[in-house]
Amino acid sequence: MHENDQRFKENWDKIREKGRIRYGLENGAFFGFAVFVIVNIWSLTKHSFNEVFLSPAAFTQLLTMLIAGIIGYATIKWWLNERIYKKIQDKYK
Repeated sequence: MHENDQRFKENWDKIREKGRIRYGLENGAFFGFAVFVIVNIWSLTKHSFNEVFLSPAAFTQLLTMLIAGIIGYATIKWWLNERIYKKIQDKYK
């Protein structure tokens, strides 16, 4: 088995053991938070830090991005990684 394929398979085996929900909560929430920060950095030129990151509107935006990351990003990434995993398994049967 190619070294990259072996490494991916071993890592994905560990992630799969923890489960899809934990994967979604960890990776999706991180992705949503990162997008929230990156998107709002540009707003700092026009608004104060408190308005951009600590206002009720920012809290709503953060929750929306966390949920979108958990449901959207994590679901798509899980599906893509499962496809890669299955291709690797089929390749080396």
